[in-house]
Amino acid sequence: MSAFFETWKGIADAMGRSERWCRYMARRTANPLPVYKMGGIVRMNESDRNDWLLREQHRPATELPIGGEPVMAPTIVPPALRLIA
Repeated sequence: MSAFFETWKGIADAMGRSERWCRYMARRTANPLPVYKMGGIVRMNESDRNDWLLREQHRPATELPIGGEPVMAPTIVPPALRLIA
């Protein structure tokens, strides 16, 4: 029988991170945290966690373009607030 972690608190303790971080990592599109939700129950298998940690360790930190310089994201300036009376 495989071990598993239930609840966000249990998953966070197993990962050594906060509950907020675990929820964020479960929602990301690239290599999400292997969390299974069924109704109100959240579960993560220990073997899935170990496989995920190995994939994250071997993932390149950042990909640089051919020129070697990192590409800066464009700065988004929020629109000015207007007072509406």
